[in-house]
This record gives sequence, structure tokens and C-alpha cells, in this order.
Amino acid sequence: SQTVSHVRFGPNPIRSAYLIRHAHFVGCHQFNFINKTNVLELAMPGATLLLNSPHGAAEVWDHLPKTVQTELIDKKIKFFVIDAAKVARESGMGTRTNTIMQTCFFAISGVLPRDRAIDKIKYSIKKSYMRKGEEVVRKNFEAVDNTLANLREIAVPAQATGAAALP
Repeated sequence: SQTVSHVRFGPNPIRSAYLIRHAHFVGCHQFNFINKTNVLELAMPGATLLLNSPHGAAEVWDHLPKTVQTELIDKKIKFFVIDAAKVARESGMGTRTNTIMQTCFFAISGVLPRDRAIDKIKYSIKKSYMRKGEEVVRKNFEAVDNTLANLREIAVPAQATGAAALP
């Protein structure tokens, strides 16, 4: 299933009943959505795209539809990729990728300084999972550390080379 979340951050309370029309950050947690929906439609120029992809940094560009490539270029979007499923498996988390994607978001969004964000994520993990045991906490901490080691920024080429189009 697909869920679209509209999250706002700011130093003061935000009371808004409307949806975001100009996103600074777009996270696509399932790669298949990039081929089905225009996930960058609301991305503003200079936004950031975080893509969970089974394709590595060297080949991910070739797996994007031409329309996505064009928007990345035209809007000068910063592009980050991670294989969250691989990181989860290697960290002993099974198929649970929430901690990985959350870590990516805070590492690249600038909502908090990176080190402070990671400290807060680990604090939250310990608080939430300590009752399940040290091993669960350790696996989640390992997932955070492995996330940072596997998160890659992709240099967006000057030209779209994709052949596929969105349906």
C-alpha cells in the first residue's frame, strides 16, 4: 500500500489543516513506487529525495524512469539512496526498515544536527525496546550505525538517460 505523509517541522507549534504543496524532503520507502507514481510532483527546487532501493549507488540511475530523472535534474534535487532491506537483514532486523529509514531522514534532512539526531534516535530505541532485552536494543543500534555506513548521495547527471516512462 502507499501512504503519503505530510510532516512539518519548526521552532513554533504548527497548526495547519492543509496538505503540503511544496516539499523540501521526499522519502520513497518502496522502490516500486518510483515506477508507478510521480513521487517528485510536489518536490520543490533544491529538495531532497531519499530512495530505498535494491539497486546500488552505481546503478540506481539506470533503473529510474526518464520522468523521474528529468525532475531530479530540472529541480536540482539532492538524491540519496539506501538499500534498507539489506541493512535490516545484515543488522539482524529481518524485514523491519523503519529504524533505517528514520535514521536516513534525520541524517540528511537537517531538522537536527546529525550527531544530535543520531543520539536522540538511539535514546528513543533504548527507551522503547529495553523491555524486550539488550539484544533487541543492540540490533537496532547496529542498524543505525550500518545505515550511516550505507547511505549514499548520488551525483545527478546532467542528462536523463532512462527509457521507461511512468504509466
